[in-house]
Amino acid sequence: RYISSIIPDTASVRDVVDGQLIIFLNQDWANIPAGSLVSLSLEDMSADRQVKIITAMTPTKAQAIEDVSATDNILWVKALDDVEGTLFALRRDAKTGNWSQKEVPLAANATVNIAGAIGKRDTILASAETMLMPPTLYAVSETAAPQAVQSLPATFDAKDMSVEKRFATSKDGTKIPYFIARKKGSTGPVPALIHAYGGFRSAQTPGYLTGQPYRAGPLGLFWVEDGNAYVLANIRGGGEYGPAWHQAALREKRQNSFDDLHAVAEDLVRTGVSAKGKIAISGRSNGGVLVGAAMTQRPDLYGAVISGSPIEDMWRYDKMLAGASWVAEYGDPDAPEDWAFLSKYSPYHNIRKGVKYPPIFLYLSTKDDRVHPGHARKFAARLMENGNRVYYHEYLEGGHSVGADHAEDAVRAAMLHGFLLRELVEKK
Repeated sequence: RYISSIIPDTASVRDVVDGQLIIFLNQDWANIPAGSLVSLSLEDMSADRQVKIITAMTPTKAQAIEDVSATDNILWVKALDDVEGTLFALRRDAKTGNWSQKEVPLAANATVNIAGAIGKRDTILASAETMLMPPTLYAVSETAAPQAVQSLPATFDAKDMSVEKRFATSKDGTKIPYFIARKKGSTGPVPALIHAYGGFRSAQTPGYLTGQPYRAGPLGLFWVEDGNAYVLANIRGGGEYGPAWHQAALREKRQNSFDDLHAVAEDLVRTGVSAKGKIAISGRSNGGVLVGAAMTQRPDLYGAVISGSPIEDMWRYDKMLAGASWVAEYGDPDAPEDWAFLSKYSPYHNIRKGVKYPPIFLYLSTKDDRVHPGHARKFAARLMENGNRVYYHEYLEGGHSVGADHAEDAVRAAMLHGFLLRELVEKK
């Protein structure tokens, strides 16, 4: 017979350990906050008995749980702690049912991922990488120091580079973390490149500078080697601090993500890292909405814009390709009350005659089956009609990632590097 469980519809099942079903709460439940892990007895559920609801882990305000993997006796949790990847080993007391946790450090300012588990040994395989350290696989146990198993070869010499994490203050007072990579001892304002996303609960964590061509690699490396600053901004709309961080930029709250990007740029100016007009912003897909809105709202602040596979027309986005599936994120433009806030930032609709916007490099694929290339085409046309400088490159192949292979990624990185040099370094 079928037995109804008490698991809320909004929760996600993550794993099973010690007879306990582990679920992740996407919304508050039973006085337990969203973002927590909860354990439920499988034996009690299958017997249709009252099930005791026990919190396995509730992250702090600085943390967000991202992944879970069970070995025979340990529940391993990969979390973000102020955007830095962190591992925790959780054990359940068989007598009380309560859980204890222990942090197992890997690397600072790192992206961490659980790659596999060895159940009987209570060991996991986890990878770690930073902006300056290539992805490295570790064997991780609860008590011993992590053991490096294998590492990808370094593709550049990082000894003269540094990475630090800072916080900017957004318009409403929210602290916005960002990572900055540059040469050691760098002084005085230098051109800066900020990459950000801010949507769909996708956290942007610091990865190796030559990796992730979908983001900015290897452009980030070229930029730092030139003596400039590369910045990864962790704005609201992503998952850096759990469900609430995402919800803070949904629908009518989208302006928060734009304000956060402006705040990071202004912090670079305030701290002497860069200067107005010497800051480039980069975003892809949803990040195209971000940088499109940012350049139309603050053309005085930015000196160049990189926009890949972008969404630009918030009036018709839901009528093209996969756009209808994003209404929960952005809002319904056919509903007057939603268009009221969408129209305030829709990049295409906020291009004004007589305003000089920073030069933009748009790149996309004709065969993108997620974001219609018409977004970039019409945005470029409108900007050019009003006398603004536009660089435009449309690949035939590659789809939404705009890179059918690494050769195309390399060509694109070279073009973007040349664009930034021309607009931020060579232009007087």
